[in-house]
Amino acid sequence: MNVNNLDMYHTVMIFFMSRFRQTRAEDIRKRFPILFDPKAHILDVGGGTFPWSELKPTAKITILNKRPQNLPDHFPWEFIEGDGTNLPFKDASFDLVFSNSVIEHVGGIAAQQKFAKEMLRVGKSVYCQTPNKWFPVEPHLIAPFIHWLPFSVFRKVARLGSVWGWTYKPDQNVIDDHIKSIRLLTYNEMVNLFPNCTLRRERVFGLTKSFILEKFS
Repeated sequence: MNVNNLDMYHTVMIFFMSRFRQTRAEDIRKRFPILFDPKAHILDVGGGTFPWSELKPTAKITILNKRPQNLPDHFPWEFIEGDGTNLPFKDASFDLVFSNSVIEHVGGIAAQQKFAKEMLRVGKSVYCQTPNKWFPVEPHLIAPFIHWLPFSVFRKVARLGSVWGWTYKPDQNVIDDHIKSIRLLTYNEMVNLFPNCTLRRERVFGLTKSFILEKFS
């Protein structure tokens, strides 16, 4: 892959993401003051440095990922390897279980059900954000509308019809694998996955860009 193409894709992604991440981080700060309780323990399922670099919480942060990151010593968070659909923790082990744009990547609906069930099981409080399937721009490929097409059509237009396709120039096998790794969720699906929780909408120009699921202890 051409390095300049890869840099262009990352530049576009950062441009779009930065418009929302700062607002989302401030929303998280206001709604979860427990992040600034040094006695609290937070689990981030499938995450990375966001929103912790922005918020600088004083609570203990454990980040679980299938591919844990090796970060410099000045990052004070613990990274461990694990699967979000089968968390290796006892019930209610964490004051808050957090997940940002992960549940759409764990597999089909059965895997998403396990992921949601595990979050609710180990967390006294829960925060789960995911993109809205019916938002007109697919956020991973950066493309309008094509994620609403049947898979047989989607796979054929993904390369020329998305920023990801233009920059990565993937072959058809890579395109198919990438598309199959994403299962965006609807409002009703999120409500069913997280019963007895509150679901909020993150809006852009009046349209629901993402769903935010919350449960407070």
